[in-house]
Amino acid sequence: MEPPDSTTAFTSLPSELIHQILGYLPLSDLLSTGLVSRSLHEHSQQDSLYHCFVQENVPSRVLEKPPNSSWRELFKSHHPFWFIPRNKIWFSDHPHTGKLLVARYDHRIDAIEAYSIVAERKQPSVLAWDWNPEVIIHTFTPRIQLDLNVPVIRLDANAYQHAVGDQGYRLQKEIPMHLHGESPSSSTGLFSQLMLTRPWPKAITGASTPVWPPLSLPSSTRTRNDSASHFRDVQHRPSKLPEMSTDTFRLRRWMQFSPRLQSMGARMGEDITTWATLPEQYYRPTADKPWQGIWCGDYAGHGCEFLAIMQPDDPLPLPERAEWVMRLRERQGSVSSSDSWSTAPTNATSDDDADGDETMHESANGLETSVATLQAPDHEDSFHDPACVADDERIYRGRIEAVKLTGDPNIPRGEYTFIAPDISNNGLVRIATEELFKGARIVKSVGHIAARGFRDDDYIQSQLILISHDRLAQYWETFGHVSFYQRVNVDDFVKV
Repeated sequence: MEPPDSTTAFTSLPSELIHQILGYLPLSDLLSTGLVSRSLHEHSQQDSLYHCFVQENVPSRVLEKPPNSSWRELFKSHHPFWFIPRNKIWFSDHPHTGKLLVARYDHRIDAIEAYSIVAERKQPSVLAWDWNPEVIIHTFTPRIQLDLNVPVIRLDANAYQHAVGDQGYRLQKEIPMHLHGESPSSSTGLFSQLMLTRPWPKAITGASTPVWPPLSLPSSTRTRNDSASHFRDVQHRPSKLPEMSTDTFRLRRWMQFSPRLQSMGARMGEDITTWATLPEQYYRPTADKPWQGIWCGDYAGHGCEFLAIMQPDDPLPLPERAEWVMRLRERQGSVSSSDSWSTAPTNATSDDDADGDETMHESANGLETSVATLQAPDHEDSFHDPACVADDERIYRGRIEAVKLTGDPNIPRGEYTFIAPDISNNGLVRIATEELFKGARIVKSVGHIAARGFRDDDYIQSQLILISHDRLAQYWETFGHVSFYQRVNVDDFVKV
């Protein structure tokens, strides 16, 4: 008698054990297993196997089984768009300002949605800084919330049903989202369609390649964000799942009027934005990297902006002009030197503001007075027991860098806003003893400035004040100004 083959042996196991084994398979392997035999196909259709596929894409809450659907039907209905709520945050390449979204799955209406996260500056009050009374400091207690008036993304059964496109491939079609109450058959109004993307090859991606996300932000894949055809060419879109990016997507938006009112073309103001996510490992704080996160910053006249603060293990080289400023600082010694005007050398001048300040490029002589106020005695080393020293060496090490997720006409989204190259004792300025920042570690940093239109961008000396793991401040030495940053807890906005 011949021994049974492996398939027969496997299917002879109890159903509960087979389902437990199949529960460890990724989706592609589970589907492949269902093609082996009729018996395995029936096992692969077990509804409980699809519960984990849905739940892993909705990390913010534990879902209950849909009352009028199965887990398998629910997963299938939104496949392959589950990556949008799974990645939670998305930021766009809209010129200068960008936009930040929080995505989530709303089980109440069975829809994948994303809303803009916005912040409002409350009326500030002026603070006095004993260390330097001439510095301008305003309080910063922003009100951060989702703009729930109109979603930026809404994917539901109705949207999928009306997918449009001339191509036969499902993944290459555009998904119309009826966000403003218009009916699918409406010919007037504001329209928005979502497109999937393909990764752009890393081998041909350089510093000047137009990709999103920018190289200043970590990502496993990037995609092109320019197209002469407005991304209507099929090579910009996947034809099968292995070609699809789960780190980017695009939105096409336009206004449309009745053909009776507009004889030459019904579309107006077509706009295409590319969106990217930031891997959670780069913004989730850890014991060793407590300042990683999504933060909201005070940018004075530009209002509130959102930024990603990261503590990379293997950081990119400092921008050339930032490196120049740090080297100049070391040559000059104390940051309180009266001649420490500290931008990289440039012949450019501008009447525009520097990321919120109206007089950015002043002469070195004109700044000597304000810079001289930085003079202060060197900090004294405080006593630490061995355990505290070990904790300090573990936490206070490496670089802290901040990249804007939203921007302004001076420093746009995707650009560095500040960098503290070394927060260890090598970069230590002092430990604050004054009441306002008492006990805070203050380290050397550089701040990014530019004229309007991101012209003549440069870096200047600054000091990063590590107030707490949820609050930071940046002392812009040249401008005599301190700005604050407050952590944003993304998970608070993902819950429905």
